[in-house]
Amino acid sequence: MNQAFLEVIQNEQRFLLSGHERPDGDCIGAQVAMAHLLRAIGKDAVICNPDPAPAVFESVLPGESIGAWRGEPGLPEFDVLILLDCAHVSRLGRMRPAIERRAPKILVIDHHVGSEDGDGHECFVDSSAPATGAMILQLYKHFEITVPQQAAHAVFLSIISDTGWFKYSNTTADVFRIAAELVDAGVDASSVYDRLFRQNHPESVDYLASSLGECKLDLDGKFGFVLIGPAAIERASRIGFDLDAVMEPLRSVRGVEVVAMFKENANGVVKLSLRAANDVDVQAIAASLGGGGHRKAAGASLESDLQGALSVVREKVRAALMALDGVVS
Repeated sequence: MNQAFLEVIQNEQRFLLSGHERPDGDCIGAQVAMAHLLRAIGKDAVICNPDPAPAVFESVLPGESIGAWRGEPGLPEFDVLILLDCAHVSRLGRMRPAIERRAPKILVIDHHVGSEDGDGHECFVDSSAPATGAMILQLYKHFEITVPQQAAHAVFLSIISDTGWFKYSNTTADVFRIAAELVDAGVDASSVYDRLFRQNHPESVDYLASSLGECKLDLDGKFGFVLIGPAAIERASRIGFDLDAVMEPLRSVRGVEVVAMFKENANGVVKLSLRAANDVDVQAIAASLGGGGHRKAAGASLESDLQGALSVVREKVRAALMALDGVVS
């Protein structure tokens, strides 16, 4: 991290912490850990996201004040906006106009490729980090602050979210060392797992079954995808269903190289999530569509209907597969 980034934290007093729409575990975990750090060094810190945090995270982080946008009058006074797990104000969705009117100083803390070129006046970016939350631990060490148990749970949430409970290729030896530190700080990994994955809504089994029934294989079985319309998205939100659970079974199919989920919202925008099993660089595909992410996990937004988005992405996946092995029908 650069000195100018640290000087903003040291010299300013009021911080607003925010992240991308539909915040995930890494986004929320990083925010909560950062809020604890800022308060420990005498700063004011408020979390406010474009959308509410998934209710399941409240069971892992009880008592935390994780705010969601309810209009500009509810936005607190702040000197600095810290974007966590994203790098562009455009990712703030409906919060964006109010933030731009206030024109604050912006810090970025992120682990996605290219985030140093985002909207941050100063940035702390490390694309080799397993999760944004893991980067917050470096700030605790810099300021010589002991990680409290609540912040340890927050960082653990970040790491398990972005490593898929230590299954993904970004699970390095350092990740296990960090996890051990967090357990030493009071994290009960078994309890966290139970709270996240064993408190599902009664409709979740039916939802998963029907969603898996919509999954398709294409391009000689190397491309798996699922299309999810507005009604299905609304139902998932109502029952607290994590749609990423639909992607994992597709990734487990022998021969599948790329998995895509297309989610069409009520405004005619399709949110694309991409995952790679092996060598395809899905970050490059997402970047060509105005998105970004990591080599094996990325996303983008397309102004299209589901079939139009599928057609565009299918051709890009086909080209990427052709570049690897030269044979795709």
